[in-house]
Amino acid sequence: MKVRNALIIVGLATVATASFAGSAYHASPVQEQGAVFTPDHLGNTVSRESVRNAVLVAQQDGSLQWISRGYPATYPLVKAPALSKTREQVRQELEYSRKNPVTADGMRDMGGEAGWVNARQLP
Repeated sequence: MKVRNALIIVGLATVATASFAGSAYHASPVQEQGAVFTPDHLGNTVSRESVRNAVLVAQQDGSLQWISRGYPATYPLVKAPALSKTREQVRQELEYSRKNPVTADGMRDMGGEAGWVNARQLP
C-alpha cells in the first residue's frame, strides 16, 4: 500500500512538473530578471520505469520518508549509532548502577552518616 501511494505521488509530481514545464523559459519571481532559462525543461522525458526505480532506491535508502514530507532529496540522513556493547555488558552495567546509584549531578548515596557524596571524589 505504501509503495503504491509513493508511486502515485511521484507519478502525479512528474505529470504536474511536465505540464508546467512547457517551455525552457519561465517568468522569474523577481520582476527585474524577466524570463529565466531552465535547460532541464528542454524536453527530456522521464520514463515510467526510471521513476519507479528512483522510488524503489529512495525507499531502500530511507530518503523516501523525507521526500514525501517535503524535504529535499539531498536531506542528510542520520545514520543509527553503531552498537559496541553486547547485551550481557549492558545488563552488567545496569546491575552495577542499581547497586551504586549516581544522580545526574554526580552525587551518590553512601548510606549511614556519610549520606550523599560526590561520586567523582571517591576512590
